[in-house]
Order: sequence, then structure tokens, then C-alpha cells
Amino acid sequence: MDRISRCGAVILGVLSGGTAMAQVDVPGREVDEAAGIRTRLAEFGLTFDVDIVADYSMVLSGGANPRGIADRFLAQAGLTLDTDKAFGWPGGQFFITYQGFHGDDGSLDSGDVQVYSNIDAMPFDALYSLYYEQRLVDEQFSIKLGKMDANADFAYVNNGAAFINSSPGFSPTILSFPSYPDPSTAVNVFWQDRRGPYLGAGVYDGATQDGVATGTRGPSTFFGPPDATFYIAEAGAAYELLGQPGRLGVGAWHHTGTFERFNATETDHANGSYIVLDQTLYSAAGSVRQLDGFAQYGRADGAVSPLTDHASAGVTLSAPATDRPDDAVGLMASYVAFSDAPGAGFQADYELAIEAFYAVLLGRVLRVKPDLQYIANPGGQGLANATVSTLRLEASF
Repeated sequence: MDRISRCGAVILGVLSGGTAMAQVDVPGREVDEAAGIRTRLAEFGLTFDVDIVADYSMVLSGGANPRGIADRFLAQAGLTLDTDKAFGWPGGQFFITYQGFHGDDGSLDSGDVQVYSNIDAMPFDALYSLYYEQRLVDEQFSIKLGKMDANADFAYVNNGAAFINSSPGFSPTILSFPSYPDPSTAVNVFWQDRRGPYLGAGVYDGATQDGVATGTRGPSTFFGPPDATFYIAEAGAAYELLGQPGRLGVGAWHHTGTFERFNATETDHANGSYIVLDQTLYSAAGSVRQLDGFAQYGRADGAVSPLTDHASAGVTLSAPATDRPDDAVGLMASYVAFSDAPGAGFQADYELAIEAFYAVLLGRVLRVKPDLQYIANPGGQGLANATVSTLRLEASF
């Protein structure tokens, strides 16, 4: 194992309680043995993965706590069972995932509503997902049953996944979205035509609106009180534009939970809609260099939602240097408009987050990502514009 890979293993050992530190004495042996185990298990339909993300952030200026520091990590371990290989049952897969987050919530220092780090949450350990998926009709139709993250199937932009800010993940105008850190029990159906069009719909437990942490619970609130349900549907198509792949999706959601209006009355529902776009803008022939872009827009009712409109767009360039094929650089901007309803109490009309990062792959498993964000009008509460730096470490096994 080279010096950089050894350093990465030591870092991961610290994050995972020291277990990796004891496994670096024989160069390459552990990686090769793990690959052999993976291969043998895959023959029987079982695959597994482990991912660790660690952020160290500082508010350089402005925000709610200038010079505030946040140190945290998110660990995930997942298993997938292919029922065809395991039992001769075609088209089926079981998924089970553990997640645990520990450390600080950096947005308490920045004061922003868009959550500048997408791993920030209250500390938790949970059986994050447990569901079964069955594909039918030549794998063009599928149904999923169990506990799952709605953002895995709805309102996502693939080309926004490399950014640290939460808003490229999904529009913050989607109220009580059953996503990180609170997935929920659900039933989803999907149809994907091989020529590009797709259609999906989901019914999720909406108990998070009533203060229930569905991420650490089972299906009891899906079948009983508080009787809140989140519905979502999305239609779209994958396509090619000037020889480059793209995807356009349009979605709508409806939540039956109890929401308090800013005028102190209550309503028994909330609604919204969104548009998502992924588009490759350039790819170099015979090279991994590629420029990918994304854009999205979301809207919600300003009488209920603190955020009425959201728009974001960004680009990521893979292999920015010919001798660094695994590196990436990205730039994005995300804008949210605050509700102007009487009683909303915002002192600014909008919040704007601008993010830039450069990601470097070190060794086989470790990626280092320095990230800088500028946040105008954080939280809309009169705070000074914030500048936040983050060093992210990402490891995948």
C-alpha cells in the first residue's frame, strides 16, 4: 500500500473506531482479500458497500456564529440481495442499509436555511432503509415496498450529487420530504420505457410533519396515527441533445399532515411542484473529461411554506487536468425566496448560496474535497452574509 493509501486508511480508522488502522501492515493484502470475498458473495447474489463521509467546516465570516467550527461524520453500510442469483427468482432485489451521523450541525453556525452540508442532522443511528423491489415486464415496470428514501427516486438531479450543499439534492420547497435523515415506509411504482419516457408515483408515511422521527422507526405510523401521508408523482424522459445525454422530470407532491399558516390558523394539507434537469454539456472523445450540468426549480404555498420558490443550477467538470482523470471541479448557485405572508417574519426576500469545490482522489478509496460557499442573507433574519469553508473526506469500500 502506498503512503497516500496508508494515510487514507489511518484517517478511516479514526472515523470507524480504529479498525482500519490495524489492517495496513501488509501492503495491498486487505484490499485484495476484500475483493475476493466480494466476488464470491456476488456469485450468490449478495453485494455490500460501506461509505464514510466526514466534514470539517469553519464559518470564515458572517452567519450566526463567525469562526464557528463544525466537525462531523456520516457512516453508511448497505447490503443488496439479487433474488435471481440467490433463489432463481428473476427481477427481485432486497435492500438493507444502516446509517449513523455523529458530530455537529454546521448550519447552526452559518444560520442558513438551505443547509450548506448535506450530511448535517441531529445525531442518530438507524436502520435507514429496508425494502424489496420487483421488476416486471422486461424490467420496464417495478414496484418497491418498505422503508426507503424518497429522494432516491423523486426530485433528484444526478449531476448535482457532487456538491456539498443540500439544495442540489432536492428542492427545499418540498415540505416534510421523506428523505435524509428521515426516510419512511412507502409503496412506489415506476414505469420506464426503453426509448426514454418514465413515470413514477409514491405513497409515504408523512409522520415527520407531526414530529415523528421516521428515520429511526418502523412502519407503525404508516398504518396508524398520526395519519399523515406524503404523496408524490414524477413524469419525464431521458433523451439525447446534440449527441449528449440528458433527463427532464416534472413532479408534484401533496402532504395530508397538519400545517400551521403564518396567520396562526391551520390547514390539513400542503402542495408543491418541481422541475429537474440533468444535461451533459460536453464530453471529450477518447477521454473521461466531461462537463455535466443540472438545473431545478421548486415552488410551494407561501401561506404555509417559509420558502415559496427555489431555483438552482450548476456544472461539474470531470478530469479537469489530463494527468488527473479522477479529479472533479464544480460550481453552482442556489436561490430561495422567503414567504412574504403576514406573520412570516423574514427580514430579507431571499437567500443565495454559491458553492465551488475541487475533488481529488487519493489512493483507491479516499476522495478529498475542499469546498467554499458564500451565503447571502443566511436564514433571512438579518445575519451578515456568510463565507463557509469545508474539507470533506469521502471513502467508499
